[in-house]
Amino acid sequence: MKLMDPQKIIDLIAQAGQKRETIKIYYPKTDNTPEGWREVEPYSFTTDIGEEGEYLIYGADRLRAGHIFNGYTVGSNDDHCGSFIITKIKLARLTGNKFKPRNNWKVRF
Repeated sequence: MKLMDPQKIIDLIAQAGQKRETIKIYYPKTDNTPEGWREVEPYSFTTDIGEEGEYLIYGADRLRAGHIFNGYTVGSNDDHCGSFIITKIKLARLTGNKFKPRNNWKVRF
């Protein structure tokens, strides 16, 4: 599988977030999920996971492949925003599927 350029992935995530549309990402296996495609509601980019992370603004801050993409995995049936390391995302594509932000979460793009 040929990996997509991290900057292209960042641009697609931001584009989806600005339109309040989901994005599909191909992500490796984690402790809780197998490798494969995930449909994700995009919420933000940060420098780190959790409360240690600072929010980054697309178009204003310098985003890098090692930064974090925060998003809710559609169909995960949990109530938290997941964290995805941009360098681990192999592929991304827009879905055109609209979403309404959950739990008063802010979409920061």
